Amino acid sequence: MTKNIRIGTSAWADHDPFYPPGVRGSEQLPYYAKFFSIVEVNMTYYRVPTPKVAQGWVDRTPDDFTFDVKPPRELTSTPETPGDEPPEPDADLAQQFSEAIKPIHDAGKLGAVTFQFPPSYRNTEKHQEYIKLLPELFPEYHVAVEFRRRDWLDDDHAEQTLQLLQESGLSYTMADEPQMGTGSVPPVYGITNPRLSIIRFHGRNYETWYNWKGTSRDRFNWEYSNEELEEWLPKIQSAMEAAETVHVFFNTNYADQGPRNAVRLMELMDLPHEPLPEDHKAEQQSMFE
Repeated sequence: MTKNIRIGTSAWADHDPFYPPGVRGSEQLPYYAKFFSIVEVNMTYYRVPTPKVAQGWVDRTPDDFTFDVKPPRELTSTPETPGDEPPEPDADLAQQFSEAIKPIHDAGKLGAVTFQFPPSYRNTEKHQEYIKLLPELFPEYHVAVEFRRRDWLDDDHAEQTLQLLQESGLSYTMADEPQMGTGSVPPVYGITNPRLSIIRFHGRNYETWYNWKGTSRDRFNWEYSNEELEEWLPKIQSAMEAAETVHVFFNTNYADQGPRNAVRLMELMDLPHEPLPEDHKAEQQSMFE
């Protein structure tokens, strides 16, 4: 069951100590791809890339590499958006984004377009209707959805939410994160599309989870222990049996925590992987002795 799981990090440019001195920005992705076969692209959330940029990502990665790509934030809503109105189903923007990432799709390297709705995104009928429209915005691509507000996945709503995603043909993204307040979701297990299951690890930093004024590196500053990762092993194994492919991402992007956490999970699962550079390996081992 090792061939249908890919483990990597959220973004490749947030892990400065992971890269040897002198590695330029354009060289980071090829270096990252020596160790991991998948990455989640965050920069597309902030701006739509050009097809040339996307083609560059394709050209700098191996043939079997996979990208999961976030759509523009205008299609997802943000914590700064006032009120409870859903984002507009902007077909023009969706088409522009679809054309931008087409080189990734054409190369067979696109995993999913991954919508990640913020804590401000309430479980309302309007928002449910918008989610149903996502496959129409991206008819050529597979779409996955992650929630960050508890009322989508609490005991009273989890079954309904999973059914909504299943009926819409969307993949559900499971998440590990601090369990505190409405701006967090419980680690509910679910496979809503057998084509793909996604699991994202955000860390368990209770102190910084709601610190929106700091950087994302501070919010997701977390070294996972063996015990914390082992909690997820039964769910990961079940997902590997129920879905054609499983994508696992570590969004712990303080220093080189993401790569270290990802490799630690690979080792717990006895998955083959390229060893991290020796200095990182020694640092990782010392932290758990």
